[in-house]
Amino acid sequence: ARKKVLLMGKAHSGKTSMRSIIFANYLARDTMRLSPTLDVEHHHVRFLGDLVLNLWDCGGQDAFYESYFERDRETIFKSVELLIYVFDIASECPEKDFDHFTGVLEAIEENSPDARIFVLVHKMDLVAKEEQLMILEDRRRLIEEICNSCGVHNFQCFGTSIWDETLYKAWSEIVRYLIPNIGVLQTHLDHFCRVCDADEVVLFEKATFLVISHSTAGAAMNESNHLAGNIGAG
Repeated sequence: ARKKVLLMGKAHSGKTSMRSIIFANYLARDTMRLSPTLDVEHHHVRFLGDLVLNLWDCGGQDAFYESYFERDRETIFKSVELLIYVFDIASECPEKDFDHFTGVLEAIEENSPDARIFVLVHKMDLVAKEEQLMILEDRRRLIEEICNSCGVHNFQCFGTSIWDETLYKAWSEIVRYLIPNIGVLQTHLDHFCRVCDADEVVLFEKATFLVISHSTAGAAMNESNHLAGNIGAG
């Protein structure tokens, strides 16, 4: 299975850094030496055996966006399974960022209306700890307004930073949507957790260390009761 994933956002928003940390085992401090992405870089990431993420890392300079929206519109936005749009919380021109985001949403709606949308409000480490929640909520509200105005209701929003676990949490959620048999996997994990009498079982993807699934004693007990209920009903 091959899944097309678009990674978009304005220049210097941190797209290539996060991709390099998740998929190329970079340390956060090593991302400083990465150069800006020019046009579109294609990366085929093998995941969980036979699942291939066809990751399109799209350069964020204005000139590239003009090309994405006009000359290459269909090439870029056709057959997209998932869009990851990255906002830089410290951007000097957020209005322009929102304009680009609106343009991307319109192109996605036109060419891949079933695509799942994930929005990452990135570089949250640059915001004072006590203000992070308020600023993230404010940004989330603006993003929701734009999504609604474009007819997009299938989206999730995360605050992220390359310096803590928030990046891995967000990307773990994102990748879960690309796994076709995630429900079956979860059922097996709940069963395994119950059989082992474990408090918690966590399933990692070995190359990236993203959390694919996890089960706690409570969830496993529910699964056990559900099975018992089904047997009783039979």
